[in-house]
Amino acid sequence: MNKNDKPSYKELEQQVVELRQDAAECKQTETRIRHLNTVLASNRDVNRLITKENNRNRLIRGICDSLIKHRGYHSVWIVLIDADHRVFASAEAGLEGDFNEIITKINQGELFYCCKNVLHQNNLMMITDPAESCMDCPLSYLYENRGALAARLEHGDKIYGLLTVSVPAAFSKDAEEQALFRSVANDIGFALHHIEMAKERQAAADELQKAHADLEHRVKERTRTLEKLSSKLINAQEEERKRIAGDLHDGIGQTLSAVKFMVETVLEQLRGKVPETELCSLETLIPMLQKATEEVRTIVMNLRPSILDDLGILATIGWFCRNFESIYSGIRIEKQISIRENEVPDDLKTVIFRVMQEAMNNVAKHSNADYVIIRLSKKVDSIELLIRDNGRGFDVPRARSHAFSEKGAGLANMKERTELSDGTFQTESASGNGVAVRAAWPYKCELPSA
Repeated sequence: MNKNDKPSYKELEQQVVELRQDAAECKQTETRIRHLNTVLASNRDVNRLITKENNRNRLIRGICDSLIKHRGYHSVWIVLIDADHRVFASAEAGLEGDFNEIITKINQGELFYCCKNVLHQNNLMMITDPAESCMDCPLSYLYENRGALAARLEHGDKIYGLLTVSVPAAFSKDAEEQALFRSVANDIGFALHHIEMAKERQAAADELQKAHADLEHRVKERTRTLEKLSSKLINAQEEERKRIAGDLHDGIGQTLSAVKFMVETVLEQLRGKVPETELCSLETLIPMLQKATEEVRTIVMNLRPSILDDLGILATIGWFCRNFESIYSGIRIEKQISIRENEVPDDLKTVIFRVMQEAMNNVAKHSNADYVIIRLSKKVDSIELLIRDNGRGFDVPRARSHAFSEKGAGLANMKERTELSDGTFQTESASGNGVAVRAAWPYKCELPSA
C-alpha cells in the first residue's frame, strides 16, 4: 500500500482491536506485577515472623495481620487444635462477625464444612462460593461474592490446626495462588513444630536443671550429715582417748608407781639384814619399773595430754616441742606464738594440737629436716597455724592421691579436722624445698558483756 493511501475502515477497525488487546495485556501484566509484588512482600513478612517469633500466639496473630495487610485477603483466621480437636490457641484479622462462636462450635465437636474436609480429607481446599457451601458457618454472610481457601497446618505426621482466608473470587480459582497459599501453610506448620520442639527442649533443660539442683541439694544435705557424723566421731574419739589416758594414768601408772615405792621400801628394810647378793634381784626391778612408768606416761600424753585440759594450748605446744626435741635430737624447733590463751576458743585447742601432732609426726618420719617453725598467730579475722620444715619436701597432689599411704592419710586427717571445725587447710611443698602446713580458722571477737 502506498504511503499516501489512507487505510480502509476495516483496517482501522483491526488496528483498534489490536490496540485494545495490547492495552488489556498491558493491564493484565501490570495487575500481575502488582500481585507478585504483593505476594513477595507478604512472603517476606511471614518469613520474618517465622524466623524471629518464638511465641506461638504472637506468631499466628502476626501472620493474620500480615496476610490482610500484604496479600489483600478480606479476612484470615487460624485455630490450633489438640488431639481431641479442641482449640487451645486462635487468631483472626478482618472478621466482622463473632469469631468466638467458631471456636465454641469446634470445641463442641461441630466441625464446619471447611474444617471437616481439611482436617480429615484434603490438606488444601478452595471454595468458590462460600455463601452457598458454608451455610453452617457463622461467618458465611461475610463471604458473599468472595472465594475462600483453607489448609491444614501440619508438619510430619502432626496436625497443628487450620488456616482459612476469605479472598477475591479470582484468587480462589488461581492455581498459582493456591500453591502460594499452601506454601504459607507449610511454613506456618514448620514454625509451629519448631516452637513446640523448642518448648520441649526448654522443658527438658528445665527438668534437667531441676534434677541437677535437687541432686546438689541432696549431696549437700548428705555431706552436712556426714560432716556432723564425722565431727561427732572425732569428738567421741577424743573423749575415748581422754578416758583411756585417765584410766592408764590412774590405774596402771599409779600401780607401777606404788609397786616401785614398795620395792624401794622393802630394799631399805632388808638392807643390812640380808646379804647384798640376795637383794640384787629386787634392785634390778627398780629401773624396769621406772621405765615402765615413763612409757605409760608417754602413752598417756600421746593419747591425750592432760596439760591441754589443765593449762591450755600454749603450754601444750611448749611441752610438745620439748618432748619432741628430746626424742629427735637432730631436729630443732622454733616456736613463734603471737596469740593469748584466752583468744583461742576451747573447741579449737584440741584441733590445733592434733594438726600440729600429725604434721610433726610427718616431719619426724618423712622430711629428713633439721629445722622446724611452729607458728600460732592471730590475724585481724583469723587464727592461723603454720608448721614449716626445711626438709626434702614431696609432691603434694601425688601424696593426696595415695590417700591410704601413711603420709596421704595424715594429710587427709589434718584437712578433715580443720574443715570440720570451719577452717581452711593448705599444704605447700616442692621437692627439695621443705613442707609448709597451714590451717586457719575464722576469728570472732566476743565483746565483753555489759
